[in-house]
Amino acid sequence: MLDGLFVTPVATAIDEALASAGVPAERGSAGAIAVVGNARLAAALAALGAGRDVIPVGMSPRAAKKLPRHLPDTSSLEAGSLAAVVGVDVAIDDAWEDTLRAWVRVVRDGGAIVFVDRGAAQEASRRALCAGLSELEQRRAGRAVVTSGLVTHL
Repeated sequence: MLDGLFVTPVATAIDEALASAGVPAERGSAGAIAVVGNARLAAALAALGAGRDVIPVGMSPRAAKKLPRHLPDTSSLEAGSLAAVVGVDVAIDDAWEDTLRAWVRVVRDGGAIVFVDRGAAQEASRRALCAGLSELEQRRAGRAVVTSGLVTHL
């Protein structure tokens, strides 16, 4: 989705969403985040500021070769082990319920889920609410909509 876009404005909007959610930006501060499905976005978020502790997940085989710590999916991560998950195209994913359920499982209580979609702000909000995320925020970065919400494990 982000191939035709400039990644920096989107990464900046995600960084703002993570900061708003209280996700620490420094490596080693129990603030590891998973970036699902976009290698350029994972690299951009790792490079911002002090450098976030980024775990790339679900990248293409070509991209996975270049990224240390790459995981094929989130199933191997412990429940509640991440501060946040960042992904793309949730608003057009037919299996969005399963996707968001898997992401919520690996994020600690009070952590964040952030997703980037092109245009579909209302659908992104609806899906975030259906997944049980709270304190939703949306930001625009060009045509991309960055939707974020907090995870609450009851």
